[in-house]
Amino acid sequence: MTEKMYLLDTCIWRDFYEDRFSKIGRPLGKYATDLFMKILKNKDKILFSEALIWELKKDYEEKDINDMLNLLFLNKTLIRIEINKEEYLEAKKLSQQRNIPFIDCLNVIHARNYKSIMVSQDFHYLKDLSDIIESVKPEQIS
Repeated sequence: MTEKMYLLDTCIWRDFYEDRFSKIGRPLGKYATDLFMKILKNKDKILFSEALIWELKKDYEEKDINDMLNLLFLNKTLIRIEINKEEYLEAKKLSQQRNIPFIDCLNVIHARNYKSIMVSQDFHYLKDLSDIIESVKPEQIS
């Protein structure tokens, strides 16, 4: 079985950490937890860049962020990727052209460039960025 690589939108990390529910009662925290368990069980990888840290710092202390990431680091599941200049500029341009948050544009560019599976609950990944890479929801991953 080949190892899969995932890039998780910040909302997935928050769903997991806060055990969140959607406005209509969907158990987003459970979906995120189940995804993390599948990734660990299958020995797959999760990619992340400094952009995840930027976003998490809006709502969490550094200690909480480290707690969130450390278990996956220790299991060698989490892989840090760099943001290169070309990716940064492409994401900035895409963000301006489509009026979509820069980080989300950077995520799809990274997912495309690293041939990873983009995971998000955010509708604009499906609606506005599907020409770059297909996005899936955590509950869709078998």
